[in-house]
Amino acid sequence: MAKNTKDLVVRTLLNIAAEDGPVNIEEITRRTGITRNTIKNNFGNGGISDILQYIYLNIFDELNKQLFRHSPDELPVEIFADIFLDVLWQYKDEVHILVTSNLLFKRSQIVTDLSFPWVQKRYEKLVKDHDLAPNFTAKQLLLFWSSYLDSIAVLWFTSKLPLEPKQFKPIFLKLVETSMYDLIYKEIGH
Repeated sequence: MAKNTKDLVVRTLLNIAAEDGPVNIEEITRRTGITRNTIKNNFGNGGISDILQYIYLNIFDELNKQLFRHSPDELPVEIFADIFLDVLWQYKDEVHILVTSNLLFKRSQIVTDLSFPWVQKRYEKLVKDHDLAPNFTAKQLLLFWSSYLDSIAVLWFTSKLPLEPKQFKPIFLKLVETSMYDLIYKEIGH
């Protein structure tokens, strides 16, 4: 029963956001008949933030499950792209609503998890290799990368008809492999 309750609450939250309605617990309880206490028992005391965290964690759990099949030092961007794009496409309804409503920017600290040993090691190495310390930490670099991926997801899912992953992959690779300077400022000069 709890899984069905969670699914109903999540679906209702996403429907409200898609309609640009008032995204709050009261509106969810009104539309579902599920009490505030039941929502709290299923998601925690954080209200909408906890429901969003549940949505994001489902997506990121699947991403991590796929990514952790590879060593971070042996994960070419093409394989990363396949995994990232396929998982987002698997959750395309949720992702579309998240990026076309204001919910994407309401999430709390969800994506900066360095608890997996290889992620911690990899991002600490990147901070060292790119001489970012002491200004930036591994966690901040992961947040930067996650924000960049969010931006690409926004570009992808806000188009009228988002391309399927195989069609979007060359665009994703170009965005990831091209520096911001080359992408935007190269023709302007210094």
